Amino acid sequence: MRLKKFSVLNYKVFNTKFSIDFSSENIVILTGRNNTGKSTFLEAINQFYLPTTAKAKIPVECYSNQDENKTIELEAEFVVDSETGETVTIVKKYSNDNGKYFDTQGTEIKRTHELKETLDEILANSPYYITPYMTTEEIDKQVQEIYSQIITAELSKLEMEEFDEEELQAIKSEYLELKSSIPRLLKKLKSKTDFSLSNVSDSVSKSLQSVFSNSSLQLSVQGGESNGFSVSDIVKSTSSSVLIGNMHSSDMPLSTQGTGIQRMSLIYIIQNMIEQGLMGTNSTQKMLLIDEPEAFLHPEAVRALSRSLYAIGSRMPLIISTHSPVLIDLSENHTTIQVFRIGKTEAIELYQSSSSQFDEDDIKNMKLLNYADSYVNEFFFADKIIVVEGDTEYVAFKHFIKERGLNIHVIRARGKATICSLMKILNQFNTRYYILHDIDNHERFTHSTLKAQQTNCYNIYALKEDSTRIFGSVPNLERAIGLGDVPNSKKTETIHRIIHDAVDSSYIQAREKVEKVFNYIFSLENQMSLEHPFIEIIRDKDYENLFTPLLNQERKVLKRKSKAVSKMEQVSFDM
Repeated sequence: MRLKKFSVLNYKVFNTKFSIDFSSENIVILTGRNNTGKSTFLEAINQFYLPTTAKAKIPVECYSNQDENKTIELEAEFVVDSETGETVTIVKKYSNDNGKYFDTQGTEIKRTHELKETLDEILANSPYYITPYMTTEEIDKQVQEIYSQIITAELSKLEMEEFDEEELQAIKSEYLELKSSIPRLLKKLKSKTDFSLSNVSDSVSKSLQSVFSNSSLQLSVQGGESNGFSVSDIVKSTSSSVLIGNMHSSDMPLSTQGTGIQRMSLIYIIQNMIEQGLMGTNSTQKMLLIDEPEAFLHPEAVRALSRSLYAIGSRMPLIISTHSPVLIDLSENHTTIQVFRIGKTEAIELYQSSSSQFDEDDIKNMKLLNYADSYVNEFFFADKIIVVEGDTEYVAFKHFIKERGLNIHVIRARGKATICSLMKILNQFNTRYYILHDIDNHERFTHSTLKAQQTNCYNIYALKEDSTRIFGSVPNLERAIGLGDVPNSKKTETIHRIIHDAVDSSYIQAREKVEKVFNYIFSLENQMSLEHPFIEIIRDKDYENLFTPLLNQERKVLKRKSKAVSKMEQVSFDM
């Protein structure tokens, strides 16, 4: 059964009803600022599955505003039939007690309720829940639970499947013999015990008849029937442990290691057991809940963790809360991701992946981007997003954003081909974004170079969505702000002077022009128009108007020159 929707009311920070609708995607990522409830929401899902016991009431700290007069409601909707889409909704309520389960009409689900069997099946598949502050005992308990699940699966296979290997045949034969011999033994014991109990019954009956002066009183002590043993009986008798070693020591308990290693070990255990086919199959509906998986890990470990999470998410439902953009790996094929931003009153679905649009070149571009800029995927956490082509506009825009405290993410593409790859990513997640790139219709370019640049521009426009806005610098940013053509070796110095120079008028004017473009793109001032030589691309003909005059002029030059120069010179000129 897949969790389709989860709602929480009066649980800690959620003093009004807060819900998230999950898609059929296997990986769900919860983002948001601190203290908005990301971790609490995961905790509430886990709380729904926790057993209700008469001895343990839910702590008062779990009630919103610590008011036990309120009723905590944890409502879960599950898909019970993936083909028909049939769902069932169950509500767990805490009213200053240990918690009870109800149907949507408010009837408690007790032993005779029609949903009791469904509820038992749901609770039998409680999620694995990993938090940043798990104790070593809690980690050991998770390992034992995983181990028990594997033992259960293996015993079920012994009963259901046939094996060719002699060793497995022998194990199955021994298991089945044990399973049948124990009931026989218990039956013999019962026969002997029943004889003794019969004597006890007669003796007690006579005593009761005498005390109550009633000769018809009869008491009978009977032994119960036994069907042998169940799989759960074997599981209860097993235990597991995790040992770890290094060059200085060996076989040390995992509990002696640092928090980061403990949690990564647990996640790796889950990943590898999935890959070995020991868990995470379609027949098991276990979820994995991880609160801030990046906690206590150095950057390279976070990258490794990201790869593990995608491997896990391909086989079992995974919900994580995170502050780390690194966990959203752009080079992965995003066909299973749903991303939410948790706010105080609602969860905003930022992105939900659809069918993949990426070819091999796109994947290569995205991998290169990740090497060059670890935080290119911060766009998942930003209010507004802009993709720029070069370093100058990237550094300048980042300066304005920091200066004004804006939540805008700038992605530096370093080339038009990569802009296209990034647009595919942003389009896939239904994102509104802006593009600022160089037109590169430079008068010094040859005919073939101009045609290539025009094609690059058309490729960008072809990926434009209705919510996308594209802006161009004519012919490039440095010339558009009045600095002329700046060689690559001078760009770092130029960027610094654009931002900080308060003396040189050319750099002051350049900074003002960049800032005007920045303000116009993000509608930060009442600026009615975009000043030339910047342009907003509304239709592909806008590109044509920028390139055609230069292309026509180039062709005329070639025709005029062709009579006066040799064939070899024509080729040289064209190059």
